[in-house]
Amino acid sequence: MTTEVTPAAEEKQESRQRHVIDTLRAWVVDGKIGPEEKLSESSLAEALGVSRTPIRTALAILVEEGVLERTGPRGYRVRTYKVAEVKEAIELRSIIEAYAAKKIASAGPSQKLIAELKACLREGDDIFSSNAELHEREARYARMNSRFHGLILEAAGVSIVPQIISLLDRVPFGSPGAIRFDDIAKGDRIQHLHQAHWQHHHMVLALIAKDVSRVGRLFQEHGEGVKISLGLSPGPFNLGPSRLLPIVDPEANAADIAAFLKEEDI
Repeated sequence: MTTEVTPAAEEKQESRQRHVIDTLRAWVVDGKIGPEEKLSESSLAEALGVSRTPIRTALAILVEEGVLERTGPRGYRVRTYKVAEVKEAIELRSIIEAYAAKKIASAGPSQKLIAELKACLREGDDIFSSNAELHEREARYARMNSRFHGLILEAAGVSIVPQIISLLDRVPFGSPGAIRFDDIAKGDRIQHLHQAHWQHHHMVLALIAKDVSRVGRLFQEHGEGVKISLGLSPGPFNLGPSRLLPIVDPEANAADIAAFLKEEDI
């Protein structure tokens, strides 16, 4: 006799699975799990108080995302990325998005696209007027940001773009849905996101005005803010003493990339 799974039970299972994935990803981003630690299904299941099944699924997804890597048949660890790899992925994505936006501006954006982009703008404005906890606002911003940038890439109508973006997203720290910060104060984090969202407003205005040159510049400049948030380019705020993200300069101490930034970016 088979037991039928009800829609409510299925939804609860999916919610539990999302929670496991989001928690493990957050542990990596927040530095709770470091590249030197060996991870296993059993240890993570115990830490999260769940069975091995959602852990196994989450680990496979995080490996696919490039957050983790396998070490042997049953082991995992946090994957590290070189500074140059992350910067190049962010810069390439900015170039592609700028190309897509310029293509849209040149042809003129559809009313449907403008309406959807304005809905994202309203959502972002609401986030910054909210009194919710910072992590809740950042998660909500990540969803809105992913939607905003996805609309641009989709509306450009370039068939090869999704394939290219999929490859760039293998470096997980630069995608629009990955709102990540290194050791930066909470107040600076929300101010940084607010500034990025104001850029969204200007992007939409440039699209409506069919200002091809300006919209391209705005999208490329937008990528610079991502590098600042990750501690890969100098910004208007100071990084704390710790490196939280698994991004390293192979020519220097893994915990200190200040020399690299000084030589390459200033």
